[in-house]
Amino acid sequence: MRLLFLMRDLLPPFRPDVSVLFGRELLRLGVRSDLLGQAQQAGGKLEWAAGEVWVHGRHAGGMLGEVLRPLRDLAMVHRLRSDHRLIQVRDKIRTGWLARWYCRLRGRCFVYWMSFPMAEGYAVRAEQLTGHAPAPLIWLHRLKAAAAHRLFYRHVAPHARHVFVQSEAMLEHMVARGVPRERMSAVPMGVDAAMLAAVEPLAEPERPPAWSGRRLIGYLGALGRARDPEFLLHALAALREQEPTALLLLAGDAPSDEERRWFRERIAASGLAEHVHLTGWLPQAEALRWLACAELAWSPVPRGPLFDVSSPTKAVEYLGLGLPCVGNDIPDQKLVLERSGGGLCVPMTPQAFAEASLVLLRDANQAKHMGEAGKRWVREHRDYAVLARQVAAVYRRLCEGRAELESMK
Repeated sequence: MRLLFLMRDLLPPFRPDVSVLFGRELLRLGVRSDLLGQAQQAGGKLEWAAGEVWVHGRHAGGMLGEVLRPLRDLAMVHRLRSDHRLIQVRDKIRTGWLARWYCRLRGRCFVYWMSFPMAEGYAVRAEQLTGHAPAPLIWLHRLKAAAAHRLFYRHVAPHARHVFVQSEAMLEHMVARGVPRERMSAVPMGVDAAMLAAVEPLAEPERPPAWSGRRLIGYLGALGRARDPEFLLHALAALREQEPTALLLLAGDAPSDEERRWFRERIAASGLAEHVHLTGWLPQAEALRWLACAELAWSPVPRGPLFDVSSPTKAVEYLGLGLPCVGNDIPDQKLVLERSGGGLCVPMTPQAFAEASLVLLRDANQAKHMGEAGKRWVREHRDYAVLARQVAAVYRRLCEGRAELESMK
C-alpha cells in the first residue's frame, strides 16, 4: 500500500508522528508513504526510508509564497501522475481543497490529517496582533481566519473520505462542526517506547555539581510565550516555600532569539536563577538523559481553543521514562494521567502544581508506583507501534472500500 502525503511541515520530517509513525512503524506494516512539500534547505537529496520525497523548492515566506504554495502542491501532484490510491494532506487547508477536487476527478481517495486546528490558529493570531499592529494588518489576519474557517469546515473536512485528528477532544470538536464521527479517527501523539526504556540517566560525574543535594523537577520541550513558561517559575517559587532544595531542570528552549532573550530575562528577574538549570536545545537522546535524572516532571499546558484539542507529547514522554508527571487538565493529558495512574492531574495554578509535587517528593513509594504504572500504560497504549496498527487498519479499510466501488462500475 502506498499513499502520497502532502506535508505542511518542511522536509525532511522531524516530528515523531511523521518520522517514527510513517517513517518506520507503518512501513513495517506494509504501508509506504511518499512525501511531497517544501524543503528546509535547498540542495541535497532527502532520505526517507518509507518511500520517495518530492520537493518543489524551499520554503518561501511572505504573501507571494503563501499564495503560491497550494498551487505548487497541486502542480507537483499533477506532474507526477502517480498511481497512489490515497492522497493525504496534513494541515494545509487550501491544498486540501484542491486535493479534494483532484481526487474526485481522478478517482482517488482524499484523506486529511489534522494535527492542529489551523483555522482557529489564524483567529488566535489575529487577536494577538490587536493593539500591537496596524489596523489593516489586523483586519487582513481576521479575514484570513474567517476564510480558512469557512473553507475548511464547509468544503474540506466534510468531503474527505477520512479525517485523522489528534485527540478525542479534537474529534468531538469536529463532530460539533458537522463532520461525521464514523469518518474520523483520533491518533494522539505517541512515543518510541523501546527507545525511552533504553535511556540511561546522566552518570554522577556528568551531572552539574550544583545538583548535589537538590530535588530535581524536570520539564522537556518548548519555552515560547504561547506556552506561558513564566508559570514554571511561579510554580517553582511556590514549591520552594515548602521544599527549599527544589531545582527546576528545563531541557529545551524558546523557538526564537527574541523569546530566548525574554525568557532568560524573566528567570533573572524572578530571583530564581540559582534554582533553574536551562540546558538550551539539545539532541533528543541527550535531552532525555538529562530529564531522566529528575524525580518527577511537570507538564503545564495553557487552556484555550488551540491547546484544548491538542495531544501533549511531553506527558507521555515522561511516563515512558518512568517519571511521575504533574500536569493540568488539558483533555488528552487528563485522560492519559487518569487512565495510566502515572501522575497527578491538577488545575494550572502554581500552588496546585507545588502541592502535587510535594505529595510525590514526600512519598517515594507512591512516586515509584506511578512511574511503573505510567511506563506500562504508555507501552500498551501510546507506543507508535501500537498506534501504527490502528492507522494501518483505517488505510486498508479505505482501500478495500475504494476497490469495491471500482469493481461495481
